[in-house]
Amino acid sequence: MSRFVLAAVLGVCLSASVAVISVPKCYAAQADVHRHVWSDSEDPHWHAYLKEKHKQDHDWAKATKREQRDYWKWRDAHPDAQ
Repeated sequence: MSRFVLAAVLGVCLSASVAVISVPKCYAAQADVHRHVWSDSEDPHWHAYLKEKHKQDHDWAKATKREQRDYWKWRDAHPDAQ
């Protein structure tokens, strides 16, 4: 019986150490995510982005997910864009 208890305790300790080691990686990855919210004040910046990238002018609602993601990357790099 004592072998079983010892094996169980050792297994729990090893599992816990692996879980603790992997947790910071998840949080670090999530910390890099920026939250962006579209508002009417973004509209002039959106059109400036399209003009700078030589893209056809269109509304934000008609943009693809990729185009929206690329815009937010551009916006992070150009916080004062007018």
